Amino acid sequence: MASKTELNALTMLRSIELTRDMETRHLRKLASIAQEIVFHEGEIIYRQGDKGKGLYLIQEGNVVIEMEIPGQDQVIMNDLGPGEFFGWSSLFPLEHKMAWTRASQSTRALMFEADLLRDACRLDHTLEYAIVRRAGRDMVHRIKATRHYLSKMVSQQVGIGAG
Repeated sequence: MASKTELNALTMLRSIELTRDMETRHLRKLASIAQEIVFHEGEIIYRQGDKGKGLYLIQEGNVVIEMEIPGQDQVIMNDLGPGEFFGWSSLFPLEHKMAWTRASQSTRALMFEADLLRDACRLDHTLEYAIVRRAGRDMVHRIKATRHYLSKMVSQQVGIGAG
């Protein structure tokens, strides 16, 4: 019999665009390794350079991804809310976090512990493919958002310098 966390995770995974078209067996596998976790407002989830602990799916609240830019304050690159994943780099064990992640408000999330997720992928390559395909789609979206942000920032600096 599935636990309350598993049922909650399965319901969430079926409801969001990124995972709703996954095979039921894959969704059930993900739900079976999900853990519920709460982050308090302002809590640092991970820092740039940290090793990833897991993949997270926001259920309630908001998380910001910030980058350190030399000579400036940290800059918010992404603002993520319910139904969005973060922590994709934890799927790749040699990778370290490229940014800071902080709860901008009290946040409830599902965490898929990195080792368990990688083990599940090693045992079922169709699951691995499904996850990597979705990770790629999400990363492309984030790269586009970052590119948009950077072009805005450069435009503002050029505008300041021209004045």
